[in-house]
Amino acid sequence: MSRTGRIVAALAAALAAAPALGYLLPVSGILKRLSQRREDLALGSLEVRGTFIMGGEAGKVASQATGIPLLGSELSVAAVVSIKMPGRCRLDLAAPDLSDAERPAVVVRQGRVTGLKGLERSAQAQALLRGVCAVLGERPGGAEPDRPYAEELARLGVPLGDVYLGRFGGRVAYVLGARPQEKKPQAWVDKQTFQPVRVVSAFAGTLFDVRLLDYGSPVGGDWFPRTVEVHEGGELRARFVTEKVAANPRIADAVF
Repeated sequence: MSRTGRIVAALAAALAAAPALGYLLPVSGILKRLSQRREDLALGSLEVRGTFIMGGEAGKVASQATGIPLLGSELSVAAVVSIKMPGRCRLDLAAPDLSDAERPAVVVRQGRVTGLKGLERSAQAQALLRGVCAVLGERPGGAEPDRPYAEELARLGVPLGDVYLGRFGGRVAYVLGARPQEKKPQAWVDKQTFQPVRVVSAFAGTLFDVRLLDYGSPVGGDWFPRTVEVHEGGELRARFVTEKVAANPRIADAVF
């Protein structure tokens, strides 16, 4: 191959490896599209049933705090995520031998985190619910559709001045806040679907990376991702696997 041919090939490879180039929407435009995407789903509430899994030392600590025994080396238990827009979310560990009143839970209400029966001591459980609630728990639409999301992300420490491109799960995403490789608060929104796919923030005093994976599955559809993962320091710490989703169920305000 000639020298010119090698240069052309190298440039083509570099472009293929980099995220798609082009015009970057401003933060307000991205959040408006996110709001529209969620508004189109016509959701006022969600009830998501699945399994909460946490291993390692964090799983042992959560097991001791909640009284739910480990399954092998993991805390693996039926769980329910309840969301009532705007800004009210709850994660219950629904072990079969526990009554509703006995279930360990983490609760988020307008950014404030509380809990019951020991689960509030789990930073990983807090991070999972707080990350989900930040991007799926707002009420979309209105005269300023970007505002609720902007306020919530700002509350999580995500600076909203800069936009970058990054790759996540083989797809291109808008990255709000910090550069993709930086270990700083940031939010990721899929460039094509405008679904939120990642929230990085200091939940419970530790920088966690909450990943919302596999929208469009037969289980959760576009309402809720198939899996939510919590990473810390590059390691998977906890995850919620969706098994059943109910749209717009009646959820009493008292549970939050």
